[in-house]
Amino acid sequence: MRHILLRIIPVFVFLFSAYRWGDWKRWQRYYPTMLFFGFGDLIYITVFHDKVLWDFPTNFLVSSLDELLLIFGIFFPTTLLLLTYYPQKLYCQISYIIMWIAIYMFIEVVDLITGIIVYSNGWSIWWSLLHNTVQFPLIALHHRKPLLSWIIALIFLAIIMNIFNVPFTVIEYPIVNKMQNC
Repeated sequence: MRHILLRIIPVFVFLFSAYRWGDWKRWQRYYPTMLFFGFGDLIYITVFHDKVLWDFPTNFLVSSLDELLLIFGIFFPTTLLLLTYYPQKLYCQISYIIMWIAIYMFIEVVDLITGIIVYSNGWSIWWSLLHNTVQFPLIALHHRKPLLSWIIALIFLAIIMNIFNVPFTVIEYPIVNKMQNC
């Protein structure tokens, strides 16, 4: 029961915060970026299906529904709130992004301590910090320059796939295999 509450409480907090303080009059402006954030999670699930880097073993929902709960209950409200109050000045933008990274890292540390999240295949809290440090500026960038943010996101994905030895292809080339045996 404790794990269910620890999964549900952030969802309610993010949904309530977005309802209360989000810019609902202009939500359509933020919708493409909400989808960008959600697609990022779906891409992770697809690409790392056979070699997960983190998992939520205490899900009370089946994995696919749990991911949808995260997307609709946390990622979409996060995007709405982040973009509603995104500042104009660079110094303020940096501080604002750091605040969002700290919020997500706090939640992840609580999840880690309580066993709600489990890392595997070399992932750690430090990789999560790097991920969040890239993720939040990309969300803000996507709102202004979607194509550029997709390019950066896909490059970051390729780098992470390479670091964590997730294959890009399933094709084995016989000539390469013969050369490796020499």
